[in-house]
Amino acid sequence: MSPKITDELNQALHQHHGLIEAEGADGKVVVMTMQVYRELMGVSSDEELQASVQAIEEGFADIEAGRTKPMNQVFRELDEKHELQD
Repeated sequence: MSPKITDELNQALHQHHGLIEAEGADGKVVVMTMQVYRELMGVSSDEELQASVQAIEEGFADIEAGRTKPMNQVFRELDEKHELQD
């Protein structure tokens, strides 16, 4: 699905350097141009772009399937692995 943006949203993107916060049906959303996305994610080729989007989709699938750990647990495990202390 590739929805079209409204003229109002397009104008706002131009006025705000390609990145805006907008009100969506389910709350606030961030809308950005492809150029801004590529710069933020460090992807220049189409292949890198596709890999980046696929990784994001896989991350969301992992979240929905419960294949995640709480952040504080991950940091604790890293601290223990690398023998770091507070």
